Amino acid sequence: MLRVISKLIRLLAVLSLVLVAAVAFAQDDLETQSTEVPFLGIRYWGVDEGLLVTGVIANTPAEAAALQSGDVVTAVEGESIQVETVRDVVWKHAPGTTVTLSLDRDGAAMEQGLTLMARPDDLFENPLYAIPLDLPSLGLYVGQCDDKLVVFGALAGSDIASAGFQVYDQILTIDGDAVSNFGEADAAVSDLSEGDVLSFVVLRGDQELTVKTVVVDHRRRPPRHRRPYPRPRLEYTNTYVSDSIGLGYGDGFIEVQAIDPAHELYVAGIRRFDFITAANGAPLAEAKDYFAGDEIALTVARDNGALEFTVPATVAPLLLYGLDAPVEQDRSQWLGLHEKQVTLGVRYIQLEPDNAYFEGSGVSHGAYIAEVIEGLPAAKAGVQVGDVITAVAGDDVTMELDLRNRIYFHQPGDRVTLDILRAGEMMQIEVTLRVAS
Repeated sequence: MLRVISKLIRLLAVLSLVLVAAVAFAQDDLETQSTEVPFLGIRYWGVDEGLLVTGVIANTPAEAAALQSGDVVTAVEGESIQVETVRDVVWKHAPGTTVTLSLDRDGAAMEQGLTLMARPDDLFENPLYAIPLDLPSLGLYVGQCDDKLVVFGALAGSDIASAGFQVYDQILTIDGDAVSNFGEADAAVSDLSEGDVLSFVVLRGDQELTVKTVVVDHRRRPPRHRRPYPRPRLEYTNTYVSDSIGLGYGDGFIEVQAIDPAHELYVAGIRRFDFITAANGAPLAEAKDYFAGDEIALTVARDNGALEFTVPATVAPLLLYGLDAPVEQDRSQWLGLHEKQVTLGVRYIQLEPDNAYFEGSGVSHGAYIAEVIEGLPAAKAGVQVGDVITAVAGDDVTMELDLRNRIYFHQPGDRVTLDILRAGEMMQIEVTLRVAS
């Protein structure tokens, strides 16, 4: 049964509870923060009829127009709309334009005028634009298998993790609303506030059970700890710490907070308190060719000016960490409900299909291994940093079903075969999984 689920399940991206990952907006993901992008102010999910509204953002046109969670936007100015046509249908209208939305609300067709605004540059930081709750922000993680929502984890230590859910519970209703996909589930909780009592009906085996919990928003973060040495007070969005190096990732820079003389970056000339600002001549967020060659040219800011160092391409995972953080598959603490979580024992970066690393290999998917953790199954089997795991037990490792998801439904003691791309050559390694420690 578990193997069947592993082939069908599409797991929601919940590597972290940051808002950017949890919210999809009705003008699609942006490559720019231009204030000229027209903005509705809804979170949505694609359905056959159009866009299911799964949340209305405060102080936006959608709120002013009294849109509701559960509405289905079927057309804009008479032009039908789907997830893949959002840009074409919405972006042709300038901010300030009033458009007519065709809606389906509880089975009844209606029309509603809405005046578009420019997308705020500070949308995620400004408390004025309160983002509605969804299941990940509550700390509950589910997978969708056909038309079923299946519990596969909860935030470790949270109230919802101790509310009584079990792995593989099928969620039937949330606060009385029947749910069968992520969109319906998010719509069911979007209007709730912290402290509200939330009730789920789940199917466990052939028995229906009720699970209740109190709503807590887990998107909030405690203040960041800052070190006492006399350096500028910087805001870090991410950090990476190992026995040999410590890095802080900020907006447009990576600060070297600590470094061992044996580390390859130190050997190349990088020192503590250096600020890495560019790679291969491009700003860090825009550099696309980390994997294109054997070396990377890093631009570094020091007190005495800007310097350039050539470093081995094997440090690419460290540079990418702040943009696409390697998943820690060894502990997976956010899977708070899993009583037998198995581990491979790696940190990895899931590569996009067009990544330059794949050029000439005939492969277009896989997980780049950023770290192999000593003493765990991957290390014992011979997996190396720089390997790309392309399949587990014959199942492709993709953006939708990444390495952790492929490992997740195996049992402790299972021997699985990993398909690996190493230095341009395909190979196979057999590994025995064990329970995560």
